[in-house]
Amino acid sequence: MSKLEKLFADLPRIPSMPRVVQDLIASLVKEDVDIGSLVDQVKLDQSLSLRVLAMANSSAFGASKRIGAIDQAVTMIGLAALRSLVIASGISRAFANVEGLDMPAFWRKSMICAGVAREFGKHQGVNREFAYTAGLMQCVGLVIMHQAWPGMARQLSDIGTLSGLAQLVQERRLFGLDHCEVGAELALRWNFPPTIQNALRWCVEPLSDEAGSLAAVVHLAGVVTQGLLDGDDPEKISVLLDPAVLARLPLSRVDAQKRIEACVDLPASVESLL
Repeated sequence: MSKLEKLFADLPRIPSMPRVVQDLIASLVKEDVDIGSLVDQVKLDQSLSLRVLAMANSSAFGASKRIGAIDQAVTMIGLAALRSLVIASGISRAFANVEGLDMPAFWRKSMICAGVAREFGKHQGVNREFAYTAGLMQCVGLVIMHQAWPGMARQLSDIGTLSGLAQLVQERRLFGLDHCEVGAELALRWNFPPTIQNALRWCVEPLSDEAGSLAAVVHLAGVVTQGLLDGDDPEKISVLLDPAVLARLPLSRVDAQKRIEACVDLPASVESLL
């Protein structure tokens, strides 16, 4: 049994999601979705409906008018965007209290990253809703690691300042694998499209030959998210972006800074969703 198989075998349970979310994940690669059926399914779950409406009305998602009903949400933000919001709500609900992790802080950062990824994927030939979902799930593998092996995972608290490759090195030393591998495996088990699986696997190493453009988008979103949380201005954050990763898309630093400027209100808007 591989380390990855053992980790999932040691989980108390693999996180599950409402059936409507599972159906939407399967429909991510389809365009012929029955909108009426989707709306009806979402309405049946009051908690899901309220959360989706809160997310749809946040500046994090860019709604121009107040959305008061799921039907209206479809009209205002479109079916693809609604699918992303329902999936995002389902994913965040799948992980409630996790030993050793501040889950409100975790989801705050994840939702900011999702919004940034969506903005960065807008003109880069990347499906924006894929980008939103992959950005949201960027570090979900870390949650799985805490659930399966909480004793070892507690040792990660000493390296909270690490990120990127340094974090992966630490995880590999402790676990024999890293959160990117785990996140990609969870996406596989949840039947997410291969593009999202690839993005989660390579978002910390986006220059790998195996990494697709969505991995580069999610990588940049992670850097930008941390900069926004640190209170840095867009110009300072843009300087931190790896030019080789920007070239992979391709995206100029000037355009990247404009995307960052469009995201500066995300931290405040996400606060209302937690």
